[in-house]
Amino acid sequence: MPKLFVCITVDDVSLARHSLLAVAREFSFAIEVIEDGIVFDASGLERLIGSPERVARRVQDELDAKGVEGSVALADTTDAAMLLARSRRNKVTVNSRENFTSLSLNGLDIERDTLNVFDDLGVRNIGELLAIPRDELSRRYGRDFDRVIKRIEQRGERLLTPNIRESRVAWSFDLDQAVEDFEQLIFILNHGLERLFARVANYGKSSDHIDITLRLADRSRHRYEIKASFPTLDRGFWLKLINLRVSLEPPAAAISAVEVITHFTKPRPDQRGLYAVSKPEPESLLLTAGKLKKLVGKYDVGTPVLLNERVALPFRLDADALPVGKEKCAEDTPRPVIAFTYFRPARRAEVEIRDRKITYVRTREFAGPVIEHGGVWRAASKWWTSDGWKTQEWDVEVENAGVYRLALANGEWLVVGEYD
Repeated sequence: MPKLFVCITVDDVSLARHSLLAVAREFSFAIEVIEDGIVFDASGLERLIGSPERVARRVQDELDAKGVEGSVALADTTDAAMLLARSRRNKVTVNSRENFTSLSLNGLDIERDTLNVFDDLGVRNIGELLAIPRDELSRRYGRDFDRVIKRIEQRGERLLTPNIRESRVAWSFDLDQAVEDFEQLIFILNHGLERLFARVANYGKSSDHIDITLRLADRSRHRYEIKASFPTLDRGFWLKLINLRVSLEPPAAAISAVEVITHFTKPRPDQRGLYAVSKPEPESLLLTAGKLKKLVGKYDVGTPVLLNERVALPFRLDADALPVGKEKCAEDTPRPVIAFTYFRPARRAEVEIRDRKITYVRTREFAGPVIEHGGVWRAASKWWTSDGWKTQEWDVEVENAGVYRLALANGEWLVVGEYD
């Protein structure tokens, strides 16, 4: 398949850089920013758009939509595209023998003294320079002049060198009419994610972090930072996760535009098949957590975070934290983890004490003699509060039943929870 390159030159790259990159990304992933514009690989666009002329017109339309004035040129080498774009200001040019041979020599890397000699000889464009035998030019101006000869013969000496190191990609859409319900935007958002994920996959990356900004009719913005505990480019999963998040914090006004930013990360190693371990899909777990937040409240579902305190419930729920998997010690070797299940509400118990030791525990679920016990502890480390030090706790092992935490509060015995 023949190669095709597009070059766009502008008067001030620093002002138009963002717009030029936005235009180039509509057509290619191989992009190089040069001192006066941008060059990108457009090979294969003929199958999607049509002839080179139609490709050039489409690029110009995108440039006009961004409000940027520049020169657009298409050629089968980067050198030819750059020469055409730099010489035809604010025009659309497709490479042809007539267009290329009529270019001035000023765009070539030729010393001023040599250009003056050519001008005296009546050689003022590339076509007239090509008429001079190559051997004579090399013999007169040295081997370094071969570089100029290769450029005017369009032998593709210069390669496209992508120099855009992206860590994220963005997409936005302005609505013709503001909508009240976010679910009406799901179809449009699906189209945007499809384009974004195609670009992410082309970089060999994945994503576990998406930022969504809703521009509202009252000129305010509502931003959502959505993170997953694993990287994935599954659009169905992200759409459900986004919809759940927005339903938890709906915007205060009608939506007039949506902006999406997808951040890059390494793809997730994946093993599926006959020898893969059967386990729940992480996508299902995260979506289930999102549905539970919508059902019972955002701050009633989350990852437990231990508190460095001696209180009745020494943990809090972090609604935004994500589980990280197995606990590991510094040597990266597994270590045992004791889990504790809190009973909600605590279970009433009857306790027998002999010689100031707990000897027997009876509840509606279990009963038996106490084999071992630990304690007593005060279930409050905040001694400065009025409720401090009012609850006493013991850890007890009941024969043929398990290990439980027993509490005495206001003269009443309770089983707070069970060790697993």
